[in-house]
Amino acid sequence: MLAVSVGEVKNKLSYFLHLIESRKESIQITRHGKPIAFITDKETNDKFSKRALFSAGLTDWHDKYGHLFTNKEIDKIFKRDRTIDPDIRHPEDFTI
Repeated sequence: MLAVSVGEVKNKLSYFLHLIESRKESIQITRHGKPIAFITDKETNDKFSKRALFSAGLTDWHDKYGHLFTNKEIDKIFKRDRTIDPDIRHPEDFTI
């Protein structure tokens, strides 16, 4: 990953876009030495976006419904073995 200042990106945008396209290089944009943004190729961005959306959705679910379940119950709900367990309550069974 390259770290470049805002000024460099402003002056050489097409050069950096070429690096991103041809080498799948990611660029970190900095202001006064501190990172403020990242530029990546579309494929990397799509992967990151899907993970971020899933993570945000999971956090949102936990914030809304986590207090209704114990940690053990949450582990049962999200375990990979998807066998039906009648003791597992579904969040939609509750009126909030």
